[in-house]
Amino acid sequence: MPRPQTLLVGLGVVGRAIVRAHLTAGVSVTIADQAIAALERCIDEMDLNPSEWDVSEPRSDVADMAMIDLTRRDDVAVQTHPILIESIVERLQIKQDFFRRVERELCEDWIFCSNTSTLRIGDIAASLTDPSRLIGMHFFMPVESRDAVEVIPTVDTVTANLAAVTEHVRRLDRSPLVVADAPGFIVNRMLSPYLNEAMLLLSQGATTEQIEQAALRYGMPMSPLELIDLIGSRTMFDAGRVYWQSFPTRIDPSPMLPAMIKRGRGGRYSGGGFYDYPDGHRSQRLSPAAVEIQKKYSRTTKAFLDDEVQSRLSLAMWIESALLLRQGVAHTLEEVEIAMAGGLGYRPRGGWCESFDRMGSDAIYRSIAAAAADSKSLQAPAELLELLLTCRPSEAIASYASVKHL
Repeated sequence: MPRPQTLLVGLGVVGRAIVRAHLTAGVSVTIADQAIAALERCIDEMDLNPSEWDVSEPRSDVADMAMIDLTRRDDVAVQTHPILIESIVERLQIKQDFFRRVERELCEDWIFCSNTSTLRIGDIAASLTDPSRLIGMHFFMPVESRDAVEVIPTVDTVTANLAAVTEHVRRLDRSPLVVADAPGFIVNRMLSPYLNEAMLLLSQGATTEQIEQAALRYGMPMSPLELIDLIGSRTMFDAGRVYWQSFPTRIDPSPMLPAMIKRGRGGRYSGGGFYDYPDGHRSQRLSPAAVEIQKKYSRTTKAFLDDEVQSRLSLAMWIESALLLRQGVAHTLEEVEIAMAGGLGYRPRGGWCESFDRMGSDAIYRSIAAAAADSKSLQAPAELLELLLTCRPSEAIASYASVKHL
């Protein structure tokens, strides 16, 4: 039986979830990691049906990695190109070094994909002799319930490679969302100020219950603090750092996240984060370590109204959408809608813009004016605010975004 033509490298929490997405779709895949223990853990988690799947013996082929083939016996799909998907640590130098090594060992037919959440694909590809081989393929957590995948071409990407990657995403029963190669792309560009805003609110006096309920009313599937735990403190810190370095006027980074990392609170799959997860279920209250960190970084606090918390969380994203559309990261509000639903689980699907139109231009204008002094993420461009005086919020974004790449 021929070996799979998809190679997935890096079997951390996200990598294993991407493996599961392939298996659920019946797509054969070779898994690889530096540690054989990581492969064994992945195989144990997958619980493969031996009547449907063949599991090869471990071997070492590419870049001295341990590798195992997971081959579905009735998989007859033929890819136009073999594809390598990288899901290793979110550090530019490490990714560059990795792709330099595999470029020397894999023939030019192979397309390389990085599951980076924030790093520019062009920056990673700069390490390659042939940068046209690298494209972004960004999955979202939890992978099993997020049906969008950001596909990020660069200026060097050829049409055939982009077509092969988008087709592979469709083989996984997911929707490819082709976006510009910019820091955070669409989803993490929207997510970073939202999650930071939640931590700022927590340090300014909002309760965890208020933050969670505000997020659920807004349309998000869980508390933003729980989402940070799901993503992982270190991964979220790295993503937030890229966002802050790229857009320093848009965010006051909360000190809570680096403090969580220093305390060893890595997230749901690393001993707990803002919450504890006994028996895999989230605790109702913040973990004792998170309470200590909250107290340490609380300064001037106040009692928040529930609507105020919801406005702070949602409007940070509303402003960000206008900025990224104007900069050409996405081309239409429909793409932002797909990113919110398919990447972040917003519901109702297709109702994100409508929720702001229901809120109304006057209410948004007043909310932004009231909160701007407490958060950079609520400081909207004057031109965008002026548009709110004459049209609906969705129309204001569209009009503001019509002047591109400023």
